[in-house]
Amino acid sequence: MKKLLSALFIASTAVIMAQPKGKDPKMAPTLTPGYYCNLKGDTIKGEVQSNPIGGEADFYKGFNFKAKGPGKVVAISPKKAKCYGFDGRNFVLMPLEDAEVYVEYLSKGRLCFYEYKFDGQVMGQPGIESIYFIQDTKADQASAELREMKRLNPKFYKKEIKPYLKDQIATWENLDKFTFRKEQVANSVNEFNSYYPSASASTKSDVEVEKVGDTPKEETE
Repeated sequence: MKKLLSALFIASTAVIMAQPKGKDPKMAPTLTPGYYCNLKGDTIKGEVQSNPIGGEADFYKGFNFKAKGPGKVVAISPKKAKCYGFDGRNFVLMPLEDAEVYVEYLSKGRLCFYEYKFDGQVMGQPGIESIYFIQDTKADQASAELREMKRLNPKFYKKEIKPYLKDQIATWENLDKFTFRKEQVANSVNEFNSYYPSASASTKSDVEVEKVGDTPKEETE
């Protein structure tokens, strides 16, 4: 028994010593069909890396992309793409404070509901925080301020969102007054948009409505 334990200890020590120091193991990129729109408005089809090294928050800073055909995965920054998408998720570029970031569509149509995620604190521990925005893309001139993206305060969100849902007030009344739930808000916005099919047509994939451009060049930041 002692000989067996000694052999196991020697084997485990050898494994530990074999690990390279100062280097974390890197996951191979997982690629899924996707697209991005360059600053000229062309849509580039290819594959987006769905497992970024930095985790979920990385999707809101930039993304890794492989164009169709031969080539390698390259980093695409907000300086090169105004929107991108994969796996039914769609992101669009917007200014936030002193930077440009990507926000994700949770609902898209006449009303757009967006989420931005970043590395922050959750209950005093490192975690991912979210900021939410809403926008009425078809607001009339009397309500022109609703065309701007508005940041929602989760504590007072129902009061803030009422002007956007006033034309279909029942969708607003169903919202929880005290607890913000993004899924519930998204469902209410989707219900609102269903009354405006011409505006909801914009939910069609950007790949289908944009022209396809040439293979992008590798970024050199």
